[in-house]
Amino acid sequence: MIITWPKGPTYWREQDNLFVSIPFTWDLSKVKTQLKQTGIAYTSVIVGGPAVELMPEFFNGIDYIQIEHSYPGVLQKINPWATRTTTGCIRHCKFCGIGQGKIEQWEFKELSDWPDLPLICDNNLLASSQEHFNKVIDRLKKWKSPDFNQGLDCRLITEYHAQRFAELKQPKIRLSCDSFKYIEDWQKAFEILLRGGVKKSHISTYALIGFDSGPDEAWARCEHINQNGTCNPMWFHALDALRVNQVIQEQKNMGWTQKERIRIMRRFYQAKFGGYKGN
Repeated sequence: MIITWPKGPTYWREQDNLFVSIPFTWDLSKVKTQLKQTGIAYTSVIVGGPAVELMPEFFNGIDYIQIEHSYPGVLQKINPWATRTTTGCIRHCKFCGIGQGKIEQWEFKELSDWPDLPLICDNNLLASSQEHFNKVIDRLKKWKSPDFNQGLDCRLITEYHAQRFAELKQPKIRLSCDSFKYIEDWQKAFEILLRGGVKKSHISTYALIGFDSGPDEAWARCEHINQNGTCNPMWFHALDALRVNQVIQEQKNMGWTQKERIRIMRRFYQAKFGGYKGN
């Protein structure tokens, strides 16, 4: 099973209505321009998605555009393999629209049911109860390579979680390590997973860079992770960023340059993807 995400907005029609789900704020300007040119051809245009939740005022003044905050089945429109078993998060991370209460309700909630699919997109699955976690694992057993796609909170992983993950067929366990202050938590979680029976080749890690520290910290953290497993650096964008992969002034003040941003991305994506394709 190959799982891919669209690199931009998702469009679909229902009767004479046009729907647009926009994941990234830097796509807002492009979508707005397109809808000004083509939107009047539809009875209505409904826009939503994380970018719209972060900047809901962006489409003000265009009377045929409506904002939708919760459309049934939208996640499967974007990726037919994707599902969620919980909403919200127990953390208040400053870099995250969910942690800051700008996307969906911040309050953590377990869903009683969800589409039975293998790509788990929960914000913080490990914050759920053992009963809920068991239900998720049991329902994933029929799938090959179920993917915990959003980055698991390494501070919450227990021996029990690891043992249950190991029951799955070639699971894709994606950890997160957003700062060097969590490196010991990450190391502990990594070792717990291995002891529990999860193969090293099934573990990778998202490493946020460019948020609250400079290149030296990012290199040290990513290299440490990469010595143990697979590191996927993720460049920090402000919640209202209108340009992708930009090095803003706050990041420059921490020592970042565009050259250094590209250098670290190329280093850690070289083996996996044959080189970094971004700008």
